[in-house]
Amino acid sequence: MTDQAIDLDHLDRYVAGDVALRDEVLTIFEGQVARCLNMLDPEGPHEEWRSIAHALKGASRGIGAWAVGSYCEEAERMAGASDDVVAARRSLKASIEASVAEALDQIRALRKA
Repeated sequence: MTDQAIDLDHLDRYVAGDVALRDEVLTIFEGQVARCLNMLDPEGPHEEWRSIAHALKGASRGIGAWAVGSYCEEAERMAGASDDVVAARRSLKASIEASVAEALDQIRALRKA
């Protein structure tokens, strides 16, 4: 793991050092994360919540956004519709959003470099 929102060494290996491919993969990630966060409803059905968290986990781990992936793995396990579960999902979604924001900030900085 790394202190950065995105493990750039992992990402570089993932794209075999190809900067154009890296940028394309990051663009796809940005679109996917936006869609997933819009659909990730703490009050939604368990299977839908789990499926969206799973998709976001895979996309995040693919680029080396380990914190996002870890939060999403935790989200996958949150079953039920009780008030406690919904409150926990809301809190976890806020953590996911914060870690995604860090990853997106790093992506923007990477493109400027």
